[in-house]
Amino acid sequence: MIEPAFRTADGIPVYLEASHALPIVDVDVIVTRGSILDPKGRDGLARMTARLMRRGPVGIDADAFDERLDRLGATLSVSVGSESMHVQGSVIRRNLAPFLDEVAGVLLRPGLRDEDFERLRRTIEAELVQLRDNDGALAARAFRHQLFGRHAYGRSVGGTLPTVSAITLDEVRACHAQLIRAPHLIVGLAGDITAADAEALVGAAFVDAPRGVTRRPPIREPKPKAGRRVVLVDKPKRTQSQIYVGTLGMIMGEPDHHAMIVANTAFGGTFTARLMKEVRSERGWSYGAYSKLGADRQREAWSMWTHPGAEQLVDCLALQLSLYETWLDRGLTQDEVRRAKRYLIKSHAFDLETADKRLEPKLQSVALGLPDDWYASYTKRLRAVTRAAANDAVRARLSRDDLTIAVLATATPELRAALRSLDGVCELRVIPYDEL
Repeated sequence: MIEPAFRTADGIPVYLEASHALPIVDVDVIVTRGSILDPKGRDGLARMTARLMRRGPVGIDADAFDERLDRLGATLSVSVGSESMHVQGSVIRRNLAPFLDEVAGVLLRPGLRDEDFERLRRTIEAELVQLRDNDGALAARAFRHQLFGRHAYGRSVGGTLPTVSAITLDEVRACHAQLIRAPHLIVGLAGDITAADAEALVGAAFVDAPRGVTRRPPIREPKPKAGRRVVLVDKPKRTQSQIYVGTLGMIMGEPDHHAMIVANTAFGGTFTARLMKEVRSERGWSYGAYSKLGADRQREAWSMWTHPGAEQLVDCLALQLSLYETWLDRGLTQDEVRRAKRYLIKSHAFDLETADKRLEPKLQSVALGLPDDWYASYTKRLRAVTRAAANDAVRARLSRDDLTIAVLATATPELRAALRSLDGVCELRVIPYDEL
């Protein structure tokens, strides 16, 4: 594990990435616990907890807290994923000390007030209703539910109307107590800061953090269901559809991860990749056609996404399946691998151009327990990927036959019949869009 610049009295590791080009400091705190801790029937609890924390520490209301941040010249945001929570912000250098006090207050001493809770719950419920107007988000949610089933990665981080409505303030307070403990915190500072100043300021702000570890619940390894299974999200009067096709991807840091990054980039990761060329450039069926390789503590999803017009839906989906099969059977060409590697290596320079961008992969490496040189050797590992290695990784990681297909469209009898007739499809489920 990468060694921190120092640890606080409570053992919290602190990482630094100094740059004195501008008088600004970025603060990034990773909490190594996330929504997988949400109890059954309480999906969205961790995210609601984080959003309520963001409304400020004890002793100040939410509006006054935002005004205080404005006076400091600071920004602050909180986000939650399956495995972690992020608290991120920026501030001008001269106000770093009071800003760190505010960040620590949000984390360690949030107000979690009743009036804020009721207002936030109504806001989240309204957002979930509005989500029904976002066809892409609905299709993505249906895809994950179908792929992961009852696995924790298949549950919605943001929750659903029934689960959010059932959450109580006592459960939010208990969730905060579980998540925010010293052994779960990783602190990073990037920008106009020295190690000596950081040690004094962070040590003073993050004092007396709760100790003890909240263990992650035992989670079984995700496994795909056998066969090609279609979930059709039925939404009336759709002239455009949404299509997600995929299977399980990778665990972060596996030996052939870089080979899979190259392979996915060549297949569907850029505007000139094979998937985009065939779907958009050659046929004009969808403005966008991309594939995404997921990776986390457990196997995440690999998926490809398009949004063709309703009339081209079945043809586009059949083409995607054909391209996918050809990718697995015949692999990539030498030229495709070469172009993907060149793109990844050149674009990586933009990932390192600022101190906060250099800090982020360092913190992620620590949070995920990756080898010390995982990010430092990124371009070296990419250069070492051969055509054979990229093609072997695809065949080893991605399933040809066990695929999840999520389609959002108007579920006419003709569409249902056409989807059932696609090669290898063994199941078709139809879900009304307002039940997701």
